[in-house]
Amino acid sequence: MASPLAEIIQQNYLSESNAALNSQIQLQLYATYVYLSMAFFCNRDEVALEYFALFFLTMSQRWMERTERLFLLLSERHGFLTLGRIADEGRHDWIDGFMAMECAFHLEKTLNQSLLQLYDLANSNGDICLCKILKRHFLHQQVEIIKEMGGYLTNLRQLGAPENHLAEHLFDKLTLAETTKEN
Repeated sequence: MASPLAEIIQQNYLSESNAALNSQIQLQLYATYVYLSMAFFCNRDEVALEYFALFFLTMSQRWMERTERLFLLLSERHGFLTLGRIADEGRHDWIDGFMAMECAFHLEKTLNQSLLQLYDLANSNGDICLCKILKRHFLHQQVEIIKEMGGYLTNLRQLGAPENHLAEHLFDKLTLAETTKEN
């Protein structure tokens, strides 16, 4: 039987981990909504960036899948899910695809920082299982998507974006369309 002190430490650990997982889930749901909004924006007739829209829709779906993975983890650990309102803190007034991609890049960096903080918490608490899950299903993918989006922004700038809107359409049809076909 565990000592009362050990039980208090265990409860604090579970409470801290549960709160951190809930916070991460909330941020990921926010990302899902923002990406849906970006996809809708890019798909509008006056914007007409079909493959930008598809890219953002895919990102929304990826974050929903990752969120579901954390739901399952909480359930397996008999944790508590505390869903709040999805904050509308971000910009949803993008004027072009370049601006939406820049916002997406910053969103991914924010998500990465949050995941790293969750990993540090798990590591400091000796939670090997959570560390493995984060490494396998989150952190490595984050590095890749940040690198990919950074490359997209560089390519867009080289084509003349954001001043030249034709650059976005070329990038949409040539780069994002090819990436979509590969995936």
